[in-house]
Amino acid sequence: MKPTHFTVANLLTALRIALAAVAAGFAIAATQETLAVSLLIAASVLDVFDGWYARTFSTPTALGKHLDPVADKILVGVILVWLGADAHSITVWCLVGLALAREVAVTVLRTHNTRRHGRMIPSSGLGKLKMFLQCAGGCTMLGITHFLGKSTPAPVEIGLLAGMLVVSLWAMAGYIKAKGPAADHEQTHFALRSPG
Repeated sequence: MKPTHFTVANLLTALRIALAAVAAGFAIAATQETLAVSLLIAASVLDVFDGWYARTFSTPTALGKHLDPVADKILVGVILVWLGADAHSITVWCLVGLALAREVAVTVLRTHNTRRHGRMIPSSGLGKLKMFLQCAGGCTMLGITHFLGKSTPAPVEIGLLAGMLVVSLWAMAGYIKAKGPAADHEQTHFALRSPG
């Protein structure tokens, strides 16, 4: 890595990836689960701080523009898969699978747009809301299970995941519509640091 890559925002993004990876390891091993949930909460909070810092101090780097969405997808992926594993429900797994497929599709769309037009599709308000709902809602449900030793009622969990999916797909539709040169005027550093 070049010295210019070692910005505070990039280091925070790398820390988020590390926290999510360690949490995933604990979850897979079924050990230190309360710590694992705590790490995911910390990573979610750092995501907000990361975006605020990059927006306030304007320290964009090419690495950060690509690393930040990777950190978001890893964090969301760990949360969603863990929810599916805890639920033991085909319905929950279907919703999780659709949500993960959406994340992959948006990543492919962004990558294609970057290679074709030389720019990333900026995050929308719905994209930011999607990220917040997945992190806040997902960590809350994991906390109920692993902090309190209780289970979120199945209809509630399914309803929350379905609502998150609707917002995710709505945001994705906006990204598809905005792809290409027409998105230029909307692109900001904050959007680049906080893709949804």
